[in-house]
Amino acid sequence: MALFSEYAVTPDVFNLACYNSRDLWETHIRQLQQTFLTEGLVRDLRNGEWQQFLSGNAWDRLVRNFLKNLNINGRLVPSNPELSHTPQTDNEWCKEALASHDTTPLNGIIVSDAIERTYRKKSRVSSVNKLLFPNVEWWSPTDSSLRLKRTITDYKDALKLILRHAKSIMLIDPYIDPEQRNYADFIQLLEAAGNRPTQSPQPLVEIHRKSLRGSGKNAPLWDQKNMENTFRNKFGPALLQSNLKVKVFVWDDFHDRYMISDLVGIQMSNGFDTATGPLQTIWSRIGRTDREDVERDFDANIQGKRHPKYQFNFTIP
Repeated sequence: MALFSEYAVTPDVFNLACYNSRDLWETHIRQLQQTFLTEGLVRDLRNGEWQQFLSGNAWDRLVRNFLKNLNINGRLVPSNPELSHTPQTDNEWCKEALASHDTTPLNGIIVSDAIERTYRKKSRVSSVNKLLFPNVEWWSPTDSSLRLKRTITDYKDALKLILRHAKSIMLIDPYIDPEQRNYADFIQLLEAAGNRPTQSPQPLVEIHRKSLRGSGKNAPLWDQKNMENTFRNKFGPALLQSNLKVKVFVWDDFHDRYMISDLVGIQMSNGFDTATGPLQTIWSRIGRTDREDVERDFDANIQGKRHPKYQFNFTIP
């Protein structure tokens, strides 16, 4: 199970002729759209040729609106061509998706019944008709939480699509401290966000932490100059190598921990700290409204009773 997934969809899924009724066809299209807008990305195969194939007037308006909504919400992700020619049939589009999966793994490939029969031995290929029932291993859009080990390897794996494709990323954890052992690996998340293909724009990345250093009522205040020097010395060289700038916002106090991006919001019970041994933690995907509320809570331009009190900010490197 994953909190955020990436899928490929072959054109036959949008073809009304592949269904027994228009009602069933519309049910599947609307279900797919809801899932993609909530917890997933769609691979725009062959650097946009897939989208162009589905954008013509020959397709139903529901399909064109489906693509429009994915575009507006940043859910389409281009991928390099794999086959030597542009696919002309649904079978060839499935071959293209499988080849793309071999290059960069997908969570699943959604097809019609007829195409699934051809690729029934491929576990990543499933008919859209099976998605209405909980019998596809990689399809679990109703699951909104994930239990994982408190290791940077598990964190990077769970967040890889967000770090690779999000336009804006807020890392909210009151205890982020480059000099503490349990945050020594945190820089790897920033590096993953910055190391993108040259044609992809770098994301806007923010770190939000509190002004006290440590936990408990007697935790000392971490003065601005010392904090800036620590972050720049520890994170600066790696960020330069990754061609990434990170803005650090400091607040008087807060408790809950999140990753908030333009793609998805995740609540993290233990934040971004890591631990040795068998310890695990639970991350939960939050809805759009709550995601936007958290984003406003940590907007330095908005102050109110329910907001932490803004102190200062600085940029690294």
